[in-house]
Amino acid sequence: MSYIFQFLTMMLTALFVENIIFTRALGTSWMFYLTKRPGEIIKYTLLLTGVTTVSGLIGYPLNGILHGSAMRHVLVPVMYIAVMAVVYIAAYLLIKKFLPEKFENLGINLGTAVFNCAALGTLLIPANARFDLITTLGYGIGMSLGFGFAAIVVAYGLTRLEYCRVPKIFRGIPIALIYLGLLSLAFYGLVGHQLPT
Repeated sequence: MSYIFQFLTMMLTALFVENIIFTRALGTSWMFYLTKRPGEIIKYTLLLTGVTTVSGLIGYPLNGILHGSAMRHVLVPVMYIAVMAVVYIAAYLLIKKFLPEKFENLGINLGTAVFNCAALGTLLIPANARFDLITTLGYGIGMSLGFGFAAIVVAYGLTRLEYCRVPKIFRGIPIALIYLGLLSLAFYGLVGHQLPT
């Protein structure tokens, strides 16, 4: 029972408190791309969740092997990139063989779901904090779902901003970045962080 509680606690913490977009700004460029295609957000989030979960399961024991290495800070990111590449190849071949009718659409999203800073950050943060396997999986799933949550919130806000009288100089990316910054400050404040004095 404590493993389930530990998993859910870490998942919810990563989803809301340490949201990958609002607190770490990882994957924001691809999130802005997805806000223009709201139908792709759920599909992309599921691909990102699957890739980070499988990569986390494979990379966790390898991370334990590299634990005592003097070059750990260099080897761990390279190891996770290699693991993500293997997961990409396996997923690519499985989708091509078993879902050929959806291969065109999923194949494009799969490459971006695997090789982006949000996926790598989702794997490296627990590795550097030396979480156990349950906590690592909960954190990875929460971070990936947090990406989808943030994309939905930002997409909704940007559609609402289209109806506002935004000055011409702030239209487009500037108002989107201001909106994202205000959301980030709101999440940062809800967590209860102290500003440095």
